[in-house]
Amino acid sequence: MNLRTPELIRIFRKELEERSHRLVAGARALAEGTLDIVSVADLVRDAHTIKGSAGVLGYDLIREGATRLEEMWRTVSEEVAVDPETAVRLEALAGRLVPALDNPEGTALDDLVGAADDGVTHPSPSEVVALRPPEAGSLGGLLTSISDSLLSGATRVDTADLYRLINRIVEVALDAEAIADLSLVSIEGADPDRFRKSWRTQLEKLSDSINDIQNQAVSLANVSFFEAASTFPQFARYLGRRSGKDVRFELTGHDVQLDRQIVDLIREPIRHLLVNAVDHGIEHADVRRSRGKPSTGVIRVSARVVDEQVKISVTDDGSGVDWDLVAQRARQKGISFNPQDLSPVLFEPGFSTLTEATEFSGAGEGLPAAAEVIGQVHGAVSIDSEPGSGTTVTLTLPLSMVLQNVVVVAEGERFWGIPEASVEAAMPLANVEFTTRNGGSEVRFESAAIPCLALSRAVGSGAEDTASELLVVNTRSGLVAVTVSEIIDRRRVAVKNLGPILEGNGAINGAALLGGGQVLIVLDPDFLGLHARQRPFLVSDKPRILIVDDSAGVRQLLSATLTGAGFDVDVASGAREAMLTVGTNGFSAMVVDYSMPRSNGVELVRAMRAADIRIPIVMVSGVASQEEKDAAWQAGVDAYLDKFDLRQGVLTKTLRQLLGRDDADTA
Repeated sequence: MNLRTPELIRIFRKELEERSHRLVAGARALAEGTLDIVSVADLVRDAHTIKGSAGVLGYDLIREGATRLEEMWRTVSEEVAVDPETAVRLEALAGRLVPALDNPEGTALDDLVGAADDGVTHPSPSEVVALRPPEAGSLGGLLTSISDSLLSGATRVDTADLYRLINRIVEVALDAEAIADLSLVSIEGADPDRFRKSWRTQLEKLSDSINDIQNQAVSLANVSFFEAASTFPQFARYLGRRSGKDVRFELTGHDVQLDRQIVDLIREPIRHLLVNAVDHGIEHADVRRSRGKPSTGVIRVSARVVDEQVKISVTDDGSGVDWDLVAQRARQKGISFNPQDLSPVLFEPGFSTLTEATEFSGAGEGLPAAAEVIGQVHGAVSIDSEPGSGTTVTLTLPLSMVLQNVVVVAEGERFWGIPEASVEAAMPLANVEFTTRNGGSEVRFESAAIPCLALSRAVGSGAEDTASELLVVNTRSGLVAVTVSEIIDRRRVAVKNLGPILEGNGAINGAALLGGGQVLIVLDPDFLGLHARQRPFLVSDKPRILIVDDSAGVRQLLSATLTGAGFDVDVASGAREAMLTVGTNGFSAMVVDYSMPRSNGVELVRAMRAADIRIPIVMVSGVASQEEKDAAWQAGVDAYLDKFDLRQGVLTKTLRQLLGRDDADTA
């Protein structure tokens, strides 16, 4: 079947231009030594997406080119330093993708694909292009930011907005000078009350100004929702024609402003939802008329801002979800479900109510893929469907990827954050009615029973259950109630994703730096939903891990990551404290930083081995030279990991291998 219709070619061209531009920019940044190491994964993803789309439309040469690009960027991610010739090949290959769309019979791309078969050459030490370490505030590479995926490119900025921002920065500088002048005033002989009042007034003014600058700066990166939705009308019409259905498309909220990064990420998930709306929802004209409906089905995509969040809805007036059929298919596939809320079943990978796949759907990939992307931006997705009337899928997203709202809760000795987009309600525990079912707790919320779990259990804090409040959280597996010791605040923070070395931990979405070395761990709502329903088996002898690092933020982040991965964790801030702790407690393994004041990590390992302490020791560093790494191996480490390592979740995998445990043992 020929899918190269004018509509799909236009859509493919736009995406090819955007992604190939990023691939070219990434190759140039690699050649210049300015490419951030954590950006490579985004370039791999761009090449992979081009490969898939080109394959579907039958552009075999472009698919081959994208395949080579994906392979080469994957190799770059493992090299850390590469031959300059590699960057040249990457740029040339990416730059030929769009011309190959216009001239598929040309040989330029074909020749480059053949040359790229040689792969990435291994550079000699004398001439290499090194990847740039992560930005400051990344805790040495343990955190990253999705903003790195943009690499370069232009965002139109209104000149008036730019100058307003510049003026505010000048005003803040003057406010800071005023505070500095106040600090020089001698309190002796002055009115202390008047001095304190002036100081407080100036600080409040400075704080307001900084918040204003922050908001203005973030808004400069915003674009309209229309940037994502511009191709939706023609795509919906194309789907209607291919499926033999009359479809009218409506768009509202196209002028809603949100982060350019989010716009880029949600375009594909919304297309999946449009496919579902036409293929599963809208009926054929004769069926609609027999049901008393207009022969033309309506699909509406709307965007609106609600409480500093963007809600994007895809609605159709079709047949709605056949919930009885969903339950039947779920039983056949062995998928457990709550009869009162079947919507989570629709997000199960590979689930479909169709017995035979159609041209566009039936593989059960659309909704899971959409939910995956929404999770990346710390948002939420919900489905509301009435049989015979239609379906609405709502995406709740933050306005910005840089600043996001989280609900801050206290549990154990740490603060934890839950993305506000996922929080449906909060209430005192005294107002909640609990019931017991299948060995677990449930609460009533909006006339339905939802599972309940204690956050202390979910994060393995080891603290006694002192819960006093409850949150209702929207997750991919349905609503779940989470009891917490205390709800501290709703705060706007800069959430950063986990770096590759810590990725793969289902418990944590990322972290935010609070200042003073404090780290707010942001939990993944979907992890809470799965934990509440599956109640994973917990072994009584969890491996005990000692983390030794002089950075309080790193200790918090590693501790939360390993705890969420099923380990029992303790921490030490230096070599002396580590020696004392190991001497009085039984540990299964240690994670040690190389660079610490006084005694460094190598000296600590030597002391441990001299004291006949034989537990596995993993050293983690992003600053050690090759000579220092060799010294660590000679001292007796069992594994050495670079904080810039791009292998996903390599820290937990390494610990499990050293301890001879599989995932089930530490779940």
